[in-house]
Amino acid sequence: MTFFNRREFIKKVAIAGAGVGIPASGIASAPKREDAFSFLHLTDAHVRRKRKGHLGYATCVEKVNGLPRKADFILMGGDQVFDGMYTEKEEYLDQIEIFKSVSDGFEMPYYHCIGNHDVFGRSARRKVPADDPDIGKQLYMDAFGMESPYYSFNHKDWHFVILDSLLEVDSDHGPSQTHAFGEEQLEWLRFDLGANYGKPTVIVTHIAAFNHIGQMNASPDLLAMNHMVVSDTREFRHIIERHHVKAVLQGHSHVPEDYEFNGIWYLTSQSVSAAWWGGNWKGYKPGFTQFHVKGEELSWEKIDFDWEAQLEPEDDLERDRIREYKTFQAQQKRLLEEERDSVYSG
Repeated sequence: MTFFNRREFIKKVAIAGAGVGIPASGIASAPKREDAFSFLHLTDAHVRRKRKGHLGYATCVEKVNGLPRKADFILMGGDQVFDGMYTEKEEYLDQIEIFKSVSDGFEMPYYHCIGNHDVFGRSARRKVPADDPDIGKQLYMDAFGMESPYYSFNHKDWHFVILDSLLEVDSDHGPSQTHAFGEEQLEWLRFDLGANYGKPTVIVTHIAAFNHIGQMNASPDLLAMNHMVVSDTREFRHIIERHHVKAVLQGHSHVPEDYEFNGIWYLTSQSVSAAWWGGNWKGYKPGFTQFHVKGEELSWEKIDFDWEAQLEPEDDLERDRIREYKTFQAQQKRLLEEERDSVYSG
């Protein structure tokens, strides 16, 4: 693995910073933050033709374009296509194409973060040989003109960082990936934040730094630490806590969370596809998050959109899941009625 030379990195940052008002010292002068704006976080769209997911995604595009407060841009949170890990290459490329064509209907620009399902073939369940030259992130990156899987940009004196939470590794079955940022990317991050010191900052990652599914489900095997969070959260956290980071936007779990720790909000958006276009997920409808910026203040609201699941004949698991959740809702209602109508005897 190649690591950045610190001196070379600072030199590159200084050159790049010349176009964004960063002085030679590498420390940004205090900007005037008078412009209010909004942006969106859309994650886990899992676009595909099955279950008419591409039409569901088109409904999301209509919802976004019709919002009363227009967003300046969209931050895509990863897993935008259904799957590069388990499907044939032809189908994966088709999913990229329909995701791209539908996304072109947005009335604002969008920025990509790569999710685990956006990566082609880095899984034991791949549908191509382990030596296929297209295995990895490049097919996705080429489709959207991405020069790097992690990058940053500025907008109205705010700083936005898109991270890659899928670290490429080799395994017994061939090319694979693990949930981590890795030393090279974290080295890049700390100098990127340093070069933009003083700017309020938002970071996007697909795999979460904090996730509480294990606690939500009272999971004895600590599911929250099993494939749900990056393994180098502590190293990542130490970097961002000493900089002007406002929030870390997360995806992957399809379950919305708002969690604040050491002055930084870790915000997981609900999934655009909900249960992979198979109905609501854990009671949450398809949706996304809209963020509002005013000065240095950041606020947010969760937004749903209506979509009736278009299940395939073989989707028995999804039908069972929908049925089970409806049964659970009915039970909750019954228990609440019992508890409200009871007389507490002391």
